[in-house]
Amino acid sequence: MDTITSTIDFHRKNPDVSLEQHVRNKRVQLGREITNRFRVYLDLRFWIFLRDVELGRNDNQELIKLLDRIKFIVDEGQGICPISETVFIELMKQSDHETRLATARLIDRLSLGVTLVVNPERISQELCNAIYSLAGVEDLIPIDELVWIKLSYIFGEVHPYQTPFGPSEELIIQKSFFDHMWNTTITEMMDYLDFESWEQPDWQSTADRLNLGNKNHADEIRSYKQAYRIEFEGGLSLFKEEMMQLFKEVDNRGYKELEANSEGLSNQERFSRFSKSVRTLHIGACCHAAVRWDQNRQLTGNDLLDFHHAEAALGYCDLFLTEKPLKTLVSQNHLGLRVDFPCVVESSAAGGLRILDAKKG
Repeated sequence: MDTITSTIDFHRKNPDVSLEQHVRNKRVQLGREITNRFRVYLDLRFWIFLRDVELGRNDNQELIKLLDRIKFIVDEGQGICPISETVFIELMKQSDHETRLATARLIDRLSLGVTLVVNPERISQELCNAIYSLAGVEDLIPIDELVWIKLSYIFGEVHPYQTPFGPSEELIIQKSFFDHMWNTTITEMMDYLDFESWEQPDWQSTADRLNLGNKNHADEIRSYKQAYRIEFEGGLSLFKEEMMQLFKEVDNRGYKELEANSEGLSNQERFSRFSKSVRTLHIGACCHAAVRWDQNRQLTGNDLLDFHHAEAALGYCDLFLTEKPLKTLVSQNHLGLRVDFPCVVESSAAGGLRILDAKKG
C-alpha cells in the first residue's frame, strides 16, 4: 500500500505526462534493459523439465546443470528467460494446481516478470516500424525495444476508466494502477484467475480447417516460395486497415514515398525486404509454408502453438530450447531462418548448456 501511495504522490507531481506517454516510457525502458541480456526462450516442455528439477522430481544431470547455469546468468544480470502468451496459454491448460503453481514460480524467477507483447500487437508494431523505415524515417526506436511488457499485461493493457473522479485525478489513478500491476507476478495472478472456467481455443479444429484448405488448393502450389508468399500475404491481409492508416500517417507527415526508398530493387527484392522486417508474420509464414509444401504432412493443433513459440523465440531471443521436430522444421535450409535470425535452436539440455557455456566471459 505504501508503494501505491508513493506512486500516486509521484504522478500527482507530474500531471503533464499522459497515460500513453507513461506506458510507452516504461516499455521502452524495459526494452533497453532486455536488449542487454542474453535471451533464452523455453517452450513449455522445457519449463516443465526445469520445474521438475526444481521440485526434486528429475535428477537428470544435464537438466540440473542447465537450470543452475540459467539461474546464474539471470542472477548476474547477464540473461533472462522471457515468455510469450503461448507459454501462458499452455500453462493454463495444466490441470494440477500444485505443479502449475510451481511452474509459475519458476517463470517468475527466470523471466523477471517479462513477456513479449501479445502476437497481434507485436505484428502491428513490426508493421509500424517497417513502413516508417521504408519511408526513410530516421532515429526510430528499434523494434527489439518495443515488444516487451510485464506479465500482468500479457494479453494486453487494461486501465481503469469512468471512475467517479475528475479527469486529472483519474489520470493519476490510471498511471498508479499501471505501476502497481507492472510488478505483479504470475504467482500472484494465480490467486484470482479462474482456471476451471478458462476456455481454451480448439487448436485441433483450426488445424483441421487449415488442412482442408491446403488440400483443396494443393494443385496450385508449385514451390515453397509460392507457398510462403501465399501464407505471408494471407496473414498480412488481417492487418489491412492498420496498414492503410500507417500509409496515411506517412503521407500526412511528409515523409518520402515508400517507392523512392526501394529504387533499384526488383519486386521480389522489395517483397523480401519488407516481409522479413515483419518478423512474426515472416517466421509464421515460413513454418506454415514448410508444412504446406510437404504434402505428406498434416498440421496438428500442437503445431499451431509450436509455430507461435518459434515466432517469439527466433524473432526476439538468442537461444530457443524446444522439441526436436520443431528444431528440424525451422532449421531447414530453404526456410532461411538460420540466416535471417541469429537465434540458436537446441532440443536438448546438453545443447542448450553448450551454448550458454560458450557465453562465459
